[in-house]
Amino acid sequence: MTDGEGRLAQPRDAFALLSHDLRLEILLALLSHWEAVDTEPQRYSELMRAVGMEDSGKFNYHLDRLRGVYLRKTDAGYVPTASATALYRAVLAHRPTATPDRTHLDPGVDCPRCGAGLAGVYEREFFSLRCGSCDSVVEEFTYPLPKNGLAERTDREVLEAVYDRAREHIGLARRGQCPDCGGTTTRTVEASAVTETEPPIHIDCDTCTWTVRTGFMLPFLTDARVLAALDAVGVAVEECFPWELPNPTATVTDTEPAEVDLVVTTSEGEVTITTDSDLSVQEIRTDCRASE
Repeated sequence: MTDGEGRLAQPRDAFALLSHDLRLEILLALLSHWEAVDTEPQRYSELMRAVGMEDSGKFNYHLDRLRGVYLRKTDAGYVPTASATALYRAVLAHRPTATPDRTHLDPGVDCPRCGAGLAGVYEREFFSLRCGSCDSVVEEFTYPLPKNGLAERTDREVLEAVYDRAREHIGLARRGQCPDCGGTTTRTVEASAVTETEPPIHIDCDTCTWTVRTGFMLPFLTDARVLAALDAVGVAVEECFPWELPNPTATVTDTEPAEVDLVVTTSEGEVTITTDSDLSVQEIRTDCRASE
């Protein structure tokens, strides 16, 4: 069995358990009372009534098929497992049977290169900013957003929501945890790409399919030390989009293992962030210029 086949085996078995309508109805009946750790267990008789089942033998068979994966039995009754609630939340977020209410958005921001108005494009549950004049995706910024993220938000708020998700997710992944499944991540600095146009940072989940390719700044924008240093030289990260931030100068100072100095220069000073091959911040140096 290949790695890909092994990865698919567990999801295939888990999804197969929901192939029967009765099992799905049992699970939905449990989830309708979900209140996290405060969820009250439902008794056997309550579940039978909820799904309209009178044949106890048939009901027992399908209930047992769900046990351990999607529900567990307690002294007081049955409760859904974390796997069941995660699947439920994913369906609510991604709305797989729904069509997005918008695919083209006007977030009211301009291209950092030419000054033309940017268009937000929502395709396959990915949001990107595109400039028609430059015929390009701004800063290669494309990130997934569930369909639910469009609900009750203006076009500008959708852009802000995507950026917030990207910053938090990538920051968590940089620290070694997948934002989707909680598994470990592998972080790689492509030293050869530091001076190229390709994103030099690769972060991949070791378990699921979460992956990202990005430049140097975004992964560090949840580090309190980095934020404080940038603020000291006049960079208000909370008020900026990624393409509005100063572009750091990256210098590879070592290759075995990789070590990179990121230098951010503004009119108010200079910040040097030293990171290693695992994207851990090794050192931050701040040189603030005296006000005249």
